[in-house]
Amino acid sequence: MNGKTIIVTGAAGGLGSALSLVCAREGFNTVMLDCDKRGLESAYDRITDAGLPDPALYPLDLAGAGPEDFEQLLETVSTEFGGLDALVHCAARFEGLTPLEQVSPPEWLMNIQVNLNAAWLLSAQSLPLLRESGQGRLYFMLEDLPRMEGSFWGAYGVSKHALRALVSQFDAECKSSPVQVLGINPGPLRSALRSVAYHSENPALQPAPELAAEQIRQLLAGERDPKGNFVNLATA
Repeated sequence: MNGKTIIVTGAAGGLGSALSLVCAREGFNTVMLDCDKRGLESAYDRITDAGLPDPALYPLDLAGAGPEDFEQLLETVSTEFGGLDALVHCAARFEGLTPLEQVSPPEWLMNIQVNLNAAWLLSAQSLPLLRESGQGRLYFMLEDLPRMEGSFWGAYGVSKHALRALVSQFDAECKSSPVQVLGINPGPLRSALRSVAYHSENPALQPAPELAAEQIRQLLAGERDPKGNFVNLATA
């Protein structure tokens, strides 16, 4: 995938920033998308301080992004880099464990928008470019879904189950194309999102996100055979 172009959403987060670094090291043209401008700049500095090629920063709030925003993003990527070879959805919104009856309607809608709707819309609009690549990659970060069938996971849990169904549909519809569609459970890792859900854990004892990022890179590069459209890195 050296010289290829990748968009990473949620690129200011733990896994997104680690994956951006790994991809930059691999020689990808890395487009880092996130609403957190300060976090993006910090991740950018981490990459450039390592002597790696400058990634492209693309501040965008998925909570309010619509078709025109993604059209502009893809037009910019196509103009600057000549196409798109991979899209990895690491963006996620989760405000904590809450009973369904206590979730505010705006928070529910925001979670579904960021975790599901934006992922579908950007993916759908990206497919023509990914097909043109000849070896396109469309990856979605999932979760330990059986665990999330229990109480208090709210809109986040619902959106991740829906995202798993979205992966299956995209995969079925891309079978006749060169686009590889995967849903990936990165497993437990040291991140701000996980610390919100698992208060009793010591974050320092969780695996660094760089470990999952390297495994995702191997999938992107075709160095690992996923054997299906779902990969559980926690058991890999």
